[in-house]
Amino acid sequence: MSRTCVCGKSISLKRQLCGECLEIYGSNKNEWPGWLKWAVNDTQRVINAERRHDELTIFDDEYFLPNKIRKTSPCFEKDFEDMLWSNQ
Repeated sequence: MSRTCVCGKSISLKRQLCGECLEIYGSNKNEWPGWLKWAVNDTQRVINAERRHDELTIFDDEYFLPNKIRKTSPCFEKDFEDMLWSNQ
């Protein structure tokens, strides 16, 4: 993962703007123009989504909802073939 400044330069993930842009716009977000705030926040949203892998989560599936989880006890009478076909 990498981050690019709004001017197009590569910067570290910990920074939001490169040195030149920090000199131009300052480090106070409240003084930034609206387009700059949006661009920085949008880049951060993309980085957060990549970090969390939201598109790969299984917990949106109704099978995995907490109220659907059932506790089961082991059944030792079944052999492997029975267990294989009972999941179908």
